[in-house]
Amino acid sequence: MPTKADLEVTISELEHDVRRLSRSLGQAKLDLQELPERLVNYPRPQRSEQSSVAIDRALAEWSSMVEEPDQRINTYIRSMEGIGWTWEKEYVKNGQFAWCGAFAAFCYTAVAFKTRQKIFPSCYRLYSNWSQTSRRIEPRDMLPGDIVVVYSSARATWGDHITLCRVAPIDGKFETIEGNAHGTLGDGSHGEGVIARERSLDEVAYVYRLLAEDFDE
Repeated sequence: MPTKADLEVTISELEHDVRRLSRSLGQAKLDLQELPERLVNYPRPQRSEQSSVAIDRALAEWSSMVEEPDQRINTYIRSMEGIGWTWEKEYVKNGQFAWCGAFAAFCYTAVAFKTRQKIFPSCYRLYSNWSQTSRRIEPRDMLPGDIVVVYSSARATWGDHITLCRVAPIDGKFETIEGNAHGTLGDGSHGEGVIARERSLDEVAYVYRLLAEDFDE
């Protein structure tokens, strides 16, 4: 039978758990307030010349065989060409950093650095900043160069993985170039790194198309 002291310890631990859960709940409510209530129908932006440049840069990286955990990945994460997260440790181990958005930022290096650094790194940042703007495109209307966020098994509200459309949808399928993923490497073999892949429109969470104002003048 527990003593009074045992019960006091149990109560103290439960009170600590309640405080911790209350903090977590409060933070979740703050995060929820930042998310959009609904999609606003904005005019669809035109595809920019920079989207072709981005695909060319993506294909060049793919052809150069960037395979996990290639040192080249540090360029996407830590350099000013990518997201410029200089505080991140050198990438030396597969899975050390989720760099799919950093790869997209490197491909779109003409985008203003502040945007690449603050918005490109995650699906959540893309969603919270762009899902209620004219950058959001219907999946069936995607074009080469569009940023396509797809679902994985996790199926987060804002999507799970960032890719670039390489070939527009045909019969419900589209082709991508993406980083931090499994697929076809530049030499035609299957591996993990910068890869090419065919995906289904059923996998698409959100599609974003950059605006002229997003690029450096």
